[in-house]
Amino acid sequence: MKKARTRHLEFIIGDIMALEVAQCVSVLLMGGRLSGEPAAYFIRIGILLLIITLLVSFLTDCFQDIVYRGYLKEFTAVIRHTALIFACEIICLFAFGMTELFTRLVLFAALIPGILLMYAERLLIKAYLRHRFQDLRYARTLMIIASREQAELLADQLLNQTFPVFHIQGIVVANEDMTGKSIGSIPVICSVDEVAEYGKSHIIDEVLISIPGDPQKEAELAKRFLSIGVVAHIYLEQYLQDIPHNKAERICGMNVITCFNREIPGYRMLGKRLMDIAGGLAGLLAACLIGLVIGPMIYIRSPGPILFSQVRVGRNGRRFRLYKFRSMVPDAEERKKQLLPFNKVKGNMFKMDQDPRIILGIGAFIRKTSLDEFPQFFNVLKGDMSLVGTRPPTEDEYEAYSFYQKKRLSMKPGITGLWQISGRSDITDFEEVLKLDNQYIDHWSLEMDLKILAKTVLVIMKRKGSA
Repeated sequence: MKKARTRHLEFIIGDIMALEVAQCVSVLLMGGRLSGEPAAYFIRIGILLLIITLLVSFLTDCFQDIVYRGYLKEFTAVIRHTALIFACEIICLFAFGMTELFTRLVLFAALIPGILLMYAERLLIKAYLRHRFQDLRYARTLMIIASREQAELLADQLLNQTFPVFHIQGIVVANEDMTGKSIGSIPVICSVDEVAEYGKSHIIDEVLISIPGDPQKEAELAKRFLSIGVVAHIYLEQYLQDIPHNKAERICGMNVITCFNREIPGYRMLGKRLMDIAGGLAGLLAACLIGLVIGPMIYIRSPGPILFSQVRVGRNGRRFRLYKFRSMVPDAEERKKQLLPFNKVKGNMFKMDQDPRIILGIGAFIRKTSLDEFPQFFNVLKGDMSLVGTRPPTEDEYEAYSFYQKKRLSMKPGITGLWQISGRSDITDFEEVLKLDNQYIDHWSLEMDLKILAKTVLVIMKRKGSA
């Protein structure tokens, strides 16, 4: 399936590196048998190998269930995959008249190292992913909603997986209230009537639903979670006409129908992350230089820490610590409660004109020029935030969200976004913020991110829309 291929870009990149290294080693060891310019040989044969590996990877099902394969199955799969790539390479070399650049001995000498390097690389990637998935920031967090019988079946299958793809948040039993009990070692976290309230305040990336005999209830629950950007899997291959964007999949050896608001190709998400890393490095360097200038000014005006840190809520409820240059007095958070009556924003957000907590002079300046935001590039490098996204709420704002308002957290929060370039100090209704956030989530693209970044620079230069 296309999704399975694009989901495993780390394996594709690893395979390419392993085969390129194996072929380079072979060329160096058999250098006396080569003809022509070595540099030209390396470049042409390397590009050919890259193209063939990509084509074989995307046009075959070689990565299906890769994370669940045992050692022997993986080794067998690596032999097949490597042999197919090298066979295609030999055919292309003859077809394109490039045979003067190599002897078959050179190519075959790369086959065994290629198999061994690819096998080692895949085992290392699996070990890394297994370790990474133990961290809640990166794991796919799953809630099970099922009848008691189905819950026992699903729990048993998920707990016995050799590769733990999911962090199981808990079980909701649909046909009786078992809150506080456990099925296997998985806790029953709430009743089906409380699932919306629970989902509003906990980290949930995906839900697995199985209520045999009640497809209407399954569809209702799936649509409820889809409305906040959570992926819904419906156990058993039932065709649901009234739910858009659904497909049959296998997860952990189970047949499910997966529903989603939109399918974003893996290469686009990789592009967004690479853009975040590049921008994060440049922004963090700028933050260090800016800090050398405004840091002493902040301290002179208001003795205390130069940086302000605060727990914010990110993708699907994940907490992280956000950093800014301090533009307010040290006890600003304690004084916020006294200022709530002056909040000019209707809804779960706080903004006020002439905020008395802002440090005189320097505080207003760095907020107006958005210089206070630069330490957040560290959050971008860590992966808690993106360059472009939605505004990360504070914990008290998040706890006051309704179930459907949680959709704005279905993507990573960003330093800038549609709200920021739409005159953020002029918006006084949180529902308008939600509307802009949902527009960004529903229509996201790399091109949109680039446009928002460009407009952000113009907004900052005009000093328009800051608060």
